[in-house]
Amino acid sequence: MLPQVAAKSWYHSYDAFRSVPKDLSEASQSGAIMTVVAALICVVLFMCEATAFLTSKPSTRIVIDSNEDPSLRINFDVHMLDVACDYVTVGLWDAFGTEKMNVTRNVLKQRIDHKGARDGHPYTEDEIAELEFNTQAFSKDELAELDSDWGSSSDNFKHNDFKAVITAHDFVMINFYADWCGHCRQFAPTWLDFEKKVNDGQETLLDADKVQANVRLLRINCVDFEETCMEQRIRMFPSVRLYRRAAKEGHFDDFRGPLSIDGLRGFLVREVAKRHTHTGATYHSMFNEGCRITGHIEAARVPGTLHFQAQNSADRMFNPSFTNVSHTVHHLSFGEAPRRSIFSLPSEYKRHVNPLDGRTFVADKFHKAPHHFIKVVHTRFEETGLRSYQQTHQWSLRMLQRNTIPQAKFSYDLSPVEVVVSKGERRWYDFVTQVFAIIGGAFSVMSMAMGVLKISQVQLKTMMNKMG
Repeated sequence: MLPQVAAKSWYHSYDAFRSVPKDLSEASQSGAIMTVVAALICVVLFMCEATAFLTSKPSTRIVIDSNEDPSLRINFDVHMLDVACDYVTVGLWDAFGTEKMNVTRNVLKQRIDHKGARDGHPYTEDEIAELEFNTQAFSKDELAELDSDWGSSSDNFKHNDFKAVITAHDFVMINFYADWCGHCRQFAPTWLDFEKKVNDGQETLLDADKVQANVRLLRINCVDFEETCMEQRIRMFPSVRLYRRAAKEGHFDDFRGPLSIDGLRGFLVREVAKRHTHTGATYHSMFNEGCRITGHIEAARVPGTLHFQAQNSADRMFNPSFTNVSHTVHHLSFGEAPRRSIFSLPSEYKRHVNPLDGRTFVADKFHKAPHHFIKVVHTRFEETGLRSYQQTHQWSLRMLQRNTIPQAKFSYDLSPVEVVVSKGERRWYDFVTQVFAIIGGAFSVMSMAMGVLKISQVQLKTMMNKMG
């Protein structure tokens, strides 16, 4: 019998789970509570871990773009709110220098009537002048520059923008003279007297609506500013002209009356009274309809710009620089058949396929145009084999020069990398390890908490006994 006992004692010494006899252990209420809490924690964490294991999220990695397609398809469905189909054109420019104008292949135009009581109509010259210039403001220095006589190129002013001078007021009356001209020297006192009266507001100059017009008089010395006078085709001295802002370039009224204050006053009163300068004009539609443009266009896989603009038709002329290119984007995407494949994409990727869809972009004044900036990233889904072009979008309302034709621009740039989306899988042993960690961690923490609680109770009883 002794050898058997010795044999048992040999491997019993390696027991890592030695138990304490029941007679030496004591069950307590606090221990039971801790056990229940530990069990609940284990159950909750186990359910969370099991859910994460069964519903793992896709993983992504970035690699060099593997798409070798020679072209990129751009799908669009854009409603131009105030450009009729007869005048709207589609164009494309890319970084290779390729420029396509008035694209009609694979493009469908649909007339969309305006809804409302007021039909669209072209702006009159008076409306353009009031809407375009009445809101402009000048600093004190800017106004001094614009209102000063061009008597010498060596004064304290630049005198380099004749167009800005004539657009700073409703009307600008200019005396073109030369220092060597005898008639100019004889006329100078009369002009300076009348100029002072008008510029100081002593003359009443009413427009066609009996509203005081903003009129400015000044002189230009054609000896010092010969280039400006040549551009204005001044052929004799003195030459007095009345310029009206918003008039077509080269349009003005020549004064051909007597060179006297009464003659100048009569001419100025008559011409100002012909115009409606302050009628309370508002922005309105130019056309009786809008145009919904649907289709697609093939572009090189390089940065480029898709644009929509107005142009004159064969039977009607208008000034396209005052057109409004406000628009609603019903759809804009890249690649083949994105509308059919979008439903197969993971939910977090669907909204980046066509982020502009359903949005309206409005230009509220002349010489403004919405400009979109789109970053396009090729995305490949390994599990389903789908390919998608994801977009990030920014836009701004650009200010344009006065004679520039507004364009609704969609500038895009392709990323040189692609995002590869694969199914995020977890190994079974990772799950088992986490479960063991949950169980061991929960009971270990509760065991330590129980130990701290017991020590605290013992210390409290000791203190009570001493005080008793």
